[in-house]
Amino acid sequence: MSKEIVCRAFPPLYGDKPRLLILGTFPSPLSRQKGEYYGNPRNQFWRLIFGVFDEPFDNPDYDTKKAILFRNGIALCDVIIECMANGALDSGIRNPVYRTELSKFIAAKGISRVFFNGNNAYLFYRRGIGEIERRVLPSGSPAYAGMRFEEKLRLWRERLQCCL
Repeated sequence: MSKEIVCRAFPPLYGDKPRLLILGTFPSPLSRQKGEYYGNPRNQFWRLIFGVFDEPFDNPDYDTKKAILFRNGIALCDVIIECMANGALDSGIRNPVYRTELSKFIAAKGISRVFFNGNNAYLFYRRGIGEIERRVLPSGSPAYAGMRFEEKLRLWRERLQCCL
């Protein structure tokens, strides 16, 4: 069992003209170690993003992943900026410090839509920041196996492409 430690999230990731924001909960230990959003290769987030835009997913580096987001007007951020974390699951998050400046960031960047990468991100947002329209995407987390990848991709395409 891993020991609970104080962890910090990454700053928001965005290009010149973000139109929508995808919010997660908090980076996993492997993501923090690599210094990358969704750095665990088992996480389906990047495969889903590449699939939404019909881009080949052939083990791209992080700069290539970010370029796909920026080219398509997508920003990334986590709801929690700091917490005590034990492991990679959201259930291991204790004493969260919420990213309360998100509404200012959204307004300053001209972001028109906010989506949540999984229901937990939405629930943490509501608990720590406030009400917002509920636009939840099926989680790309390897811990969420309740839906086949192809079904997740169909739903991500349907929900994201209508907003871009």
